[in-house]
Amino acid sequence: MLKLFQKTRKPEIGLEISPEGICAVLLEKNKNCTLKCYAYEPFPAYTIENGLIVNYEAFTDTLKKHMDNTKFDTKIVNIAVPSNVAFIKTITLPDLPLNELKVIVPQEALKHIPFPLNEINIDFEVIENSKKTEDSVKKVDIILVALAKSIAKNYIDLISSTGFIVNSIDITPFASIRTLANAGYIDNSDSLFISTLIDYEHTDINILHKGMPVFSNSIPLGKKNIIDLLSGNLEIDNVSAEKLLPEIALVVPGINIDQPDPQLNRAAAAIRPIFSNITSEIQKTIEFYNSKNSENKIFERIIVSGSGACIQNIDKYFTNKLKIETLLCNSFKNIDHDLETNEHFIYPVNLPALSTSLGLALKGFES
Repeated sequence: MLKLFQKTRKPEIGLEISPEGICAVLLEKNKNCTLKCYAYEPFPAYTIENGLIVNYEAFTDTLKKHMDNTKFDTKIVNIAVPSNVAFIKTITLPDLPLNELKVIVPQEALKHIPFPLNEINIDFEVIENSKKTEDSVKKVDIILVALAKSIAKNYIDLISSTGFIVNSIDITPFASIRTLANAGYIDNSDSLFISTLIDYEHTDINILHKGMPVFSNSIPLGKKNIIDLLSGNLEIDNVSAEKLLPEIALVVPGINIDQPDPQLNRAAAAIRPIFSNITSEIQKTIEFYNSKNSENKIFERIIVSGSGACIQNIDKYFTNKLKIETLLCNSFKNIDHDLETNEHFIYPVNLPALSTSLGLALKGFES
């Protein structure tokens, strides 16, 4: 099993592993949730591509350096893999006791996954609010997640070789959703929310109902595409393009932007198609979800997170285009911390990038 949906009650390091680097968070929970330790270590280029570790030596060297330079008092970690390397599907099954579902789900998975059962790890979660009766039979929706054992073993073996102990493997957008819930951006009401995680290589769009993802969509657009477009259009290297990101603002009708620098104007125009495409995918996701229901649903808000939420006015741009209130995720909302605001923590531009690592750390406190 993936141990994706298991629940624990102890501090564990939220270890986010992305093509950009390693971000680790350790929380402490007394009366409030407090940031105990935070660290970031960048990867050399081409260490991870499309969610798979391709340079083992660079990966382990970076993780060892990370461990040596931090003061974590535990080596137990929760990690996540991107949604594009996992199989995620919502299926409907008879509403049976959990022990019976554990027997049925792996067999049901074979109808949807083109791989032998002995080559995959499977986990699932019942969407409690989806219970219904069809043709006099009680049924329930479940989220089915499958991950190739080879991918899981690859991550676990390499991480274990550096002294860390992998407690669980999550899926990146699901970890981020946990942060949204802790921050109060979503709730258990009947309202619908949209989590939009713009990560380095992909954007994950999840429709949420009562805190659970009921429909998912993933597209290959992320921070990498933004940087590549900037470097190509402005004829600058990727490092310079990335440094420019916090200064760029998307143009939104009715909002006056003081951006006299011609380079910044060119930069905003260059990357606008990416956010236009993401907007279109959110709209398509909404329309497809509504097509499966008897009536169109009202969406409360969109919450944007991930390292690709790295320029100004993304929230205003989505609000203007989709006519749905959009917020950038302040990942530290409802978490006490003493981090100083500096060039690496400019709210609200890149605090959304911490949503996954914090979500993985919060996993240790689920009850």
